[in-house]
Amino acid sequence: MSISSTLQSYLDRQKVPYHLRHHPYTETAMRSAFAARVPAHRVAKGVVLKDEEGFVMAVVPSDRQVDLNAVNRSLNRLLEPAAQRDVRILFRDCDPGAVPSLGQAYNMKIIWDDSLAKEQACFIESGDHTELLELDHQSFIQLMEHQPHGLISCH
Repeated sequence: MSISSTLQSYLDRQKVPYHLRHHPYTETAMRSAFAARVPAHRVAKGVVLKDEEGFVMAVVPSDRQVDLNAVNRSLNRLLEPAAQRDVRILFRDCDPGAVPSLGQAYNMKIIWDDSLAKEQACFIESGDHTELLELDHQSFIQLMEHQPHGLISCH
């Protein structure tokens, strides 16, 4: 499958350069980092959350967990993890469990963890289980600069 059509169209519209890094099949962002020989803190995973207002994606390093309390404080909401069936519908051009962490490509609000701004490159799922999308620091910041962010992850 490679990169999802929605993600590719979004990146093309934003004029953001990227590279695809092939790796053996994996089912989690953390395992994708290992398989692609990329430090886990450079792989940004997207966690879909939901409340009565709708969906939000929290983007954190793959070796960390979303701090739901921090997200809720930052956004003044009462979010909780979304059901997998909702995620499959929202990301229908992606393999289940291979959600790209650029929710804005899918018209979804996002909040991202500040630790990702320190990385020289960030990697995200491309929509399948065998490719990571690599964004250099400048490209990642360009995509995230107008999105809310903060310290929203924990070990």
